[in-house]
Amino acid sequence: MEAAAAGGGGGVDNVSFKKGAQVEVSFEEEGFRGSWYTATVLRPVSKKTNKIYLQFHTLVANDEPGSSPLQEHVDLILVRPVPPREPRRSFQVSDEVDAFHNDGWWEGIVIHVFPPPTTPTAPPPITRYSVFFRSSREQLDFPETDLRLHREWVHGKWVPALEPTK
Repeated sequence: MEAAAAGGGGGVDNVSFKKGAQVEVSFEEEGFRGSWYTATVLRPVSKKTNKIYLQFHTLVANDEPGSSPLQEHVDLILVRPVPPREPRRSFQVSDEVDAFHNDGWWEGIVIHVFPPPTTPTAPPPITRYSVFFRSSREQLDFPETDLRLHREWVHGKWVPALEPTK
């Protein structure tokens, strides 16, 4: 699998990815555009090639049962830190989100918010959202737990900026 720039990369800005660091990687290949996959740094950046050696968390070397995790040299520009987890949040129609689907985080837009169930429950009910993916022209439904606000890693900072913790 060949990684290529898909926007939001730019791990070269103010970040040193050391061995063991958790990162996300974007791919430009057909069928992978607009997605981010988590990985662990196995070897830091080679100054000669400007590539970093990673082991992916959810991608495997081949589709056979028991296959080992995919390990690959990736251009540094395609790597970013893992976005910080935020407290539980709700989304509105037109919000840009990342949805966890097919082993990675895919960029999409909320097009419908389903009303929460009306039955009383001990924990707060989980809201569901319908998300449209421009890259695949698909619409899928997700619980709020599988969504996060879409952010880009630009010049060493998250855009939009992270909300202050309360």
